[in-house]
Amino acid sequence: MLKRKRSPQDFAEEIKAHLELEADELKSEGLGDDEARWKARREFGNVRLTQERFYLKGRWEALDKLFRDLRFGVRSLLQSPGFATTAILTLALGIGANTAVFSVMNAVLLKSLPVSDPDRLVYLRTSNPPRMTGTIDSNETFSYSVYDALRKQSGGLSPVIAYVPLSGSKVAVRYGALPEEAEGDMVSGTFFSGLGVTLPRGRGFSEQDETNHAPVAVISYNYWTRRFGRNPDVLGTTFYVNGVPLTIIGVAAEGFEGVEAGGSTDFWIPMQSRPELNAYGNPLDDGKTYITNPTWWCLRLVGRIAPGVTRTQAVAQLQPIFQNAAYVGLGSPMEGEKRPVLSLMDAKNFPGYDEMYGSPLRILMAMVASVLLIALTNVVMLLMARNSTRQREFSLRLALGAGRIELLRQLLIESFLLVTAGGALAWGFAEMATRLLGRWAQIESSLAPDKTVLLFTLAVLVLAALLFGLAPLRVALAGGTGLALKTSAAVSNADAGKSRTGRIVVVVQMALCVVLLVGGGLLIRTLRNLENTPLGMRVDGLVVFGVKPNITAIPEGVAFYQNLMSKLRVLPGVESVTIMEERLGAGWSDNSDMMVDGKLPNVANGASRTVRSNVAGPDFFSTLGVPVLAGRDFADSDTASSPHVGIINEQFAERFLPNLNPLGHTIGTDDGRFTMTVVGVVKDHKYRSIDETPIPMAWYMYAQIPMTGPMQVEIRVHGDPLAILPAARKVVQQIDPNLPLIQPMTQRAQYDTTISHQVMFARLAGFFGFLAVVLVATGLYGTLSYRVNTRTAEIGVRMAVGARRSQVVWMILKDSLVLTAAGVIFGIPLAMLVGHTLASSLYGIKPLDAISYMVAVVGVAVVALAASAVPAGRAASIDPMRALRTE
Repeated sequence: MLKRKRSPQDFAEEIKAHLELEADELKSEGLGDDEARWKARREFGNVRLTQERFYLKGRWEALDKLFRDLRFGVRSLLQSPGFATTAILTLALGIGANTAVFSVMNAVLLKSLPVSDPDRLVYLRTSNPPRMTGTIDSNETFSYSVYDALRKQSGGLSPVIAYVPLSGSKVAVRYGALPEEAEGDMVSGTFFSGLGVTLPRGRGFSEQDETNHAPVAVISYNYWTRRFGRNPDVLGTTFYVNGVPLTIIGVAAEGFEGVEAGGSTDFWIPMQSRPELNAYGNPLDDGKTYITNPTWWCLRLVGRIAPGVTRTQAVAQLQPIFQNAAYVGLGSPMEGEKRPVLSLMDAKNFPGYDEMYGSPLRILMAMVASVLLIALTNVVMLLMARNSTRQREFSLRLALGAGRIELLRQLLIESFLLVTAGGALAWGFAEMATRLLGRWAQIESSLAPDKTVLLFTLAVLVLAALLFGLAPLRVALAGGTGLALKTSAAVSNADAGKSRTGRIVVVVQMALCVVLLVGGGLLIRTLRNLENTPLGMRVDGLVVFGVKPNITAIPEGVAFYQNLMSKLRVLPGVESVTIMEERLGAGWSDNSDMMVDGKLPNVANGASRTVRSNVAGPDFFSTLGVPVLAGRDFADSDTASSPHVGIINEQFAERFLPNLNPLGHTIGTDDGRFTMTVVGVVKDHKYRSIDETPIPMAWYMYAQIPMTGPMQVEIRVHGDPLAILPAARKVVQQIDPNLPLIQPMTQRAQYDTTISHQVMFARLAGFFGFLAVVLVATGLYGTLSYRVNTRTAEIGVRMAVGARRSQVVWMILKDSLVLTAAGVIFGIPLAMLVGHTLASSLYGIKPLDAISYMVAVVGVAVVALAASAVPAGRAASIDPMRALRTE
């Protein structure tokens, strides 16, 4: 019943015995020994194939073949370490760069908010706020009255959710002894439940928390990790925000960082009515917070479309409620005033990201896709060259009975091994590059690769594996079974079709390289222009930080800042100190119409009457190093009891006081509340950003304007500006232990933040151009080396009949230069199209910048010559006699 399983050796002996018996029988019929044995084997068939079938009987044949092919593929690649290393690194760079850029693109443009059912979530937008109101964003923010009316409706949106930052940047927070800064929002009671955000620890807010302005907080998972070390006992902990004690009641789900673009919110609190926790950290306006001030439109609203309701129906139901609520506390619309119109916008993604990053990221994706194309064609050419040298091997395997399917499987296995190793390196490179991209672009939200990025990378790897397996197949099978009998390298390797294919690929690579170098050159020159743009001030030696004291009375606020400046001025190394409401280079701008000599000015040629304003302290312009062209700077003697004074820039004087001496004229707010006498005119300088065009601007003295809110402190020091920060921090904490220095940095670094997108764009474009050069050089070197190897006999014959070494070198170099010239001819028109696409991203340079094109062409030519040098030298060193003897 139990049969002993025969071993392969037993089966081989059985076949041998069978063949001998068959041969003996044939000999008895009169055949000779050799003829009988030959006929017996022919009638039996392929002995090796029969033994293989026996070996695979009872086994998982496919799996066994797979393991054998894997082992053979690993041995084959280990025998060619140079080829394997080059191919794997090329793949890692090409695929890793694509994965990194796609990861940022996915997080910024494609990924939905981490909330439940994001397709039904909408942001509320308005065409315009009513007149005589102040806004944070004229299309995106609403008054508390509007929010209150919309949340009480029960038709279109369910619920309506409000949120507003506690500060324009970061807010003062203290947990333990040392104060710090963090990003926090005030939100409605339905914030977490309405968005569908889970809380793995604790609870979210309720509508009662909002009504009672409960002193509680929910912290983000990242903040819990960063600040509290994931302490499981964090619930019930008290921490202080602007000196107000708050109790932590929950931790938000990992991955949820708020609903504001570009930031990563650290904590949320219910809507508050305390002056210390006013919206955006602003001081009270006539004693009113954002809740009781109908003229301040500062809340951002998001809602979920109710079940069974379309967006059009929701807007129709909300429109009359919105338009009535918009004028609560404001009276009736003015004559001829256009009523605001409500609209809804998809909230699947962060708002504003597409405007900020969409175009640059799409262009970068196209550039990095070109790099990937170059990388893939490089590896394909390397595989084709390698397989051409293995044609004898493939021919011999075919002659011994291997099928074309087996050869295809072997090639796919080898490509799989290359792609697996390259993909692993690419993923590590992509994670590192993604963090670097986020730092360059100053994107605080998480850019970590998710399953979408993983699927994208896997799709690219599968495509690469198929391409690497199928593309070289024709080369591998080109010789057929007869090639095993040939000995001539000239005969076995010559193939004009392969040569043409390789040359076409190199031309395409050269053209793409020209495009990438031109694009990178344009963007790098743009960055240099931005970095060298005159700012109109002496930024070197300046350090800036924010402070936000908890002060409600105006005299108390003036006294606080006078005390702070006096203490900072006596620190060693300090040259001068001043303050301002809006930080230079922070992107903020307070714009409005302005009275000139008691009336709105007439402006020639339909120019705008908009004036930018800021509140500043004594010695403001001398501290910044802005030249005063006429009159004087602010001084400590400009107090609340002295005549109110203002200072304007050149643009203001030219537009509103042309051909007049500006000194002595009066300027004032359009509501008539404040009037100042012009005592100085200063030179135009950069305010919001490096690349802006100056507009009319006016400055007021802080002691003469009812200011009690946060201010920015600017210090000019001798030596390293950042070295003064520890002493400044000590001074601030001596005045109030709850006050941190908010976003301390040099003024130069602050301005640099305004070109962070351009920095990222230029650095990546330059890197992609450099990477393209390296890959093209590798591809050209491989192509020429392969051609030299296949033309060894030809070159030997040429030299044997009198060709000089210089002629051989020129023959190889000429081939390279012809390919380069063809690539440049095709690449220049493509580069011109790319330059036109980049026109909106350029600064101080035109899309057809001659220097960028010249550098790209010269760069490609130099790379081509450098890549050709080694193959040309190898060709010139061929010994004619040895080359002929190999035939």
